[in-house]
Order: sequence, then C-alpha cells, then structure tokens
Amino acid sequence: MEKHTLALTAALLGTPVMALAGIDSLTESNFIKDSSLEFGTHNIWKYLDEGETDDRTAHSAWGQGLALDYKSGYFNDFIGVDSSYYGVIKLAAAENFSSRGILYNDGGKSKGFNKVGQLFGKMKFSESGVSGNLYGGWKLIKLGVLTTSMRAAPNTYNGWSGDLSYDDYRLRLAYVTKSLNRDSPDKVDFMTSDSKSIDSIYTGDVQFKNDYLTALYFYGESEDYLRRNGLELNIKQSKAISYGVQIYLTEALDKWDSMANSKKDFDNRANHYATDVTWKYNRWITKGGLAYTDANKEGGIGMYPRHMSKNSRGTFNSMTTAGLDYMRDEEKALSLDVGYQITPEIVLGINTHYGFFDYQGQAVKEGELNVYTLWKPASEKLKDLSIFAMIGPGRTYEHKGTAPIVDQHGNIKHADSFAAEFRLNYTFKIF
Repeated sequence: MEKHTLALTAALLGTPVMALAGIDSLTESNFIKDSSLEFGTHNIWKYLDEGETDDRTAHSAWGQGLALDYKSGYFNDFIGVDSSYYGVIKLAAAENFSSRGILYNDGGKSKGFNKVGQLFGKMKFSESGVSGNLYGGWKLIKLGVLTTSMRAAPNTYNGWSGDLSYDDYRLRLAYVTKSLNRDSPDKVDFMTSDSKSIDSIYTGDVQFKNDYLTALYFYGESEDYLRRNGLELNIKQSKAISYGVQIYLTEALDKWDSMANSKKDFDNRANHYATDVTWKYNRWITKGGLAYTDANKEGGIGMYPRHMSKNSRGTFNSMTTAGLDYMRDEEKALSLDVGYQITPEIVLGINTHYGFFDYQGQAVKEGELNVYTLWKPASEKLKDLSIFAMIGPGRTYEHKGTAPIVDQHGNIKHADSFAAEFRLNYTFKIF
C-alpha cells in the first residue's frame, strides 16, 4: 500500500513538472515564435444619388471597421490555426437606409456588428519541389469562381480549400457550404434568386505564371444552379506595355431553369468578353478596355450575373465592375483609367465608362466619369496607411425590372446619378 501511495504521489508531483515542460516546449516552438497579430482600421463612406426607378433616392452609409488578424506559425512545421475578428461601428446612414455593403441591415434599420469572420486550421507540406496547403473552417477565399469583397469588413466562407504549386504552375480547389456577408454578422446559406437554399459551391483553378505571361483557367458550380468557366490572361510585352483578356461563360442549371422569368438575369447562357491594355510612361499609368456581354432574356434585357448565388461574391476582373452597369445583353462598353503620380506618395486620376446597346430600335446609352486620388505615405512607419477618395456624375436610364421606361412620346427616359466614396485604411503589426 505504501509503495502505491509513493508512486501516486510521485506521479501527481510530476504532472505539473511535465505540464510546465510541455508549455515551455510549446512556447519555444515555431507555432508560437512565428505567430503574428495585426490590427487594422477601415473607415469607409459611400454615397449614391440615383433615379433609375423613377423615384429619386439617395443611399449613403458610413462605418468604421476594426480587424484583429491572428496567424500562427506551424507546429512541427506542419499544422497551425488562424483567426480574425471584425467589428463595424455605425457612424451615419441615410434615412431611407441602404447598407451600401457597409452596415448591417437589421429589419430596415442600420446597425454596426461584430463577428469572428475567420477561424480555420491549416496544414502545409513541401516535397521534391511540390508545395501544398490545406485549409478547413471559416476563411477569406479568392479562388476559382469565388472572391472576397472588402468594405468595412470582408465576406468569408465556411468549407475546405487547398493548393498545390510546382515551378510555374499552381492548382487550387475549394468546397464551401455557408458564408458570412461583408455587411452582416449572420452565418447564411447560399440562395437562389427566388430564395431557395443551395447546398454548396465547389470550384477550382489552374494557373501558369512566368515573367511574361499569367494564364488562369477556372471552373465552378453553385449546386444545381449555375455553372461557370473562366479564362484570364495577362501578357507583358515590356515593362511599359501589358495586355489583359477576360472571358466568363455562365450556364443555367435546373434550379435556375425552374425559377420564374422575373427572377432570372438571363435565359440559358450569359457570357462576358473583355480585353484591356496598360501603358506606363514616366509618372503616367493608362489603362483602356473594351467589353461585350451576351445574355439573352425573353421579355426583357438580360444581364451577366457576377455572383454564383445570393450570399456569395463572384470572380470578375473586367474593367466593367460598376455594379450591374455595362453588363447588359449585347452591350458594348468602353473603359478608361488614367492616373498621374503627382508625387511618390500621391496619385490623381480619372476613371470613366461608356456603354451602349439597342432596345426596340432605340439606342440606349449609359456612362460615368469619376475623379479620384490616392495617398500612400512613403514613411516606413506609415507604409500600411492609405487614403482614397472618388467623386463623379453618371447617366443611365429609368427601368422597371430590366426593361427601359419610355415617355409619352415613346422615348426612353434617362436618369442622372452622382456618386462619392472615401476610404481610410491602416494596418499595423502588434507582434
């Protein structure tokens, strides 16, 4: 009995010693040594005054976003865990509230919110020139047909993703089942346009990249709803000139076909084709682009849908990224961005779009002109600070659904708009 008591006492006394040794081992591991914590602040205000629906409406929202991003090192150079907290404080909003993707719409009332937007495990390996990563949990994803959009906070997805890289080649895959929208703390399902649940979105892409060419092909499906193929090319002729090509092909599946016509953006297929050229000369950066959309819809004007479902954000890198404008059926669009580096820290520029198509024998035109400026301090202490501002008018047409509204003389009624935006982003490392 005495021997057993002595043995138990020794074990109990040894347990704290072993625990302390384990803690010491953990604190000395790369899991802790290579970990980091960043704090980010994202102040954003967006304003839009438009009358597209024959009812003049001004939408504005102003929010202060806060982010804490923790990244661990790898335990045994193999496994780790990352997490991110996001908070948004309401500063102001229009009386006829529209979230503008910034504030939480809680039953028509604008509010701030808090959420753990990222919490995922990660694993990595490297062997014979092949490196790979595997992730599981809530995560930012820019992969295949899915992307992450940032306002005061970003949207994130729940599921699995991973990548393999070898030499100039990279393969990535993802399978996701839920999302957290950029302007909400709620975990939500993917939905059809008529609010029916979509179980999952799966996607992948293959990239080849060297000093002169970047070629990306991607594929993805929102289950039984939409299927998409995409090709993006960037070709560098020289340090001064480069060319871009974007092709996006979208096909309707069973859940899309079963919806009422009023809920559809197109009938069976929607395609968008774009090309651009970038020229850098001294302090000037000029980028011009052409685009064309093919999205036939019976009884209306079809549109190319950027997103694979409600509550997801779709990959789209054409210059015509201004909401749904410039992506209507048979619409041709011209885009131009000209920026001048006034100083090493300040850029001043203009961004403009012009689109046109025919409707019942009449020419329909829309466009906008924005002036913008970007300031990024050269100071090493403020290297992650940026201030961006943009303002400008636009012109489109009044519509009901997707069909233009005509006046008593049979002419399409036009509508003016005015938009403005301000962003201040600053991120710094805590450790």
